[in-house]
Amino acid sequence: MWYLLFVIGLAASTAGLDRKETRMKYIATNQELYLEKLEKELHELEDEFEHLSEDVDDLSIKHLKARVHNLEEEHEHGCKKDEVSCGGDVPQCISKLFFCDGHVDCKNGNDEHDDHCSEAPAHVGSSYTGIATWKSCEALRPHHAVVTITASLRREFFSAAVYVRGILSFEEETKQHAVRTYPLRGFYNFGQRQLLLGPDRGTTPIYAVKCDFNLDDDDNADCYIVNPASREVCAHFQATRY
Repeated sequence: MWYLLFVIGLAASTAGLDRKETRMKYIATNQELYLEKLEKELHELEDEFEHLSEDVDDLSIKHLKARVHNLEEEHEHGCKKDEVSCGGDVPQCISKLFFCDGHVDCKNGNDEHDDHCSEAPAHVGSSYTGIATWKSCEALRPHHAVVTITASLRREFFSAAVYVRGILSFEEETKQHAVRTYPLRGFYNFGQRQLLLGPDRGTTPIYAVKCDFNLDDDDNADCYIVNPASREVCAHFQATRY
């Protein structure tokens, strides 16, 4: 009798252990499957993220650093309206007309440095193009705008600037896709690295253009289409030189 009860009890205990072990295996299996599912979803998210954006190129990093440098220099040196910072660790401002005039005026010599005195932005045939976004003057959708240098002259007695002629052109929003053109004339200033073009003589003064070469090279600039009378900014485009 006691032997029979012992056998029954042992069987029941073994059955209980089997059920517990089976339950633990079931839980462990579910957890493994859940972890595998999470790992798969994580890899899918990584793949999606890689396709969302490309790696930042060196040129974009260079332009970003130039913008930060411009902001820091403007804040730290605080040059007057017609002055330009010499750059470097020692603050110094000189007249924009003293840059690239053949005489060293900055203590660090930056006013006569080849990079600062490059005439490339004013080369004949250079075209600056980008997508113009209008904020006033006209209700136009974003479109390609092009500024083309058609003539340039650097006078020996006033070498701080290059006199230029150019044409602003952009497409009208019509069925014929007509192109508007505006003859311009002005100069490129070495000190401020700025191209300023106003309406040519004998033309209706509708638009002017200002391009700031503030991205540490001669091939990219922040350009603005401006009302020459009020100097109101009508449109902006990030220009690339071709």
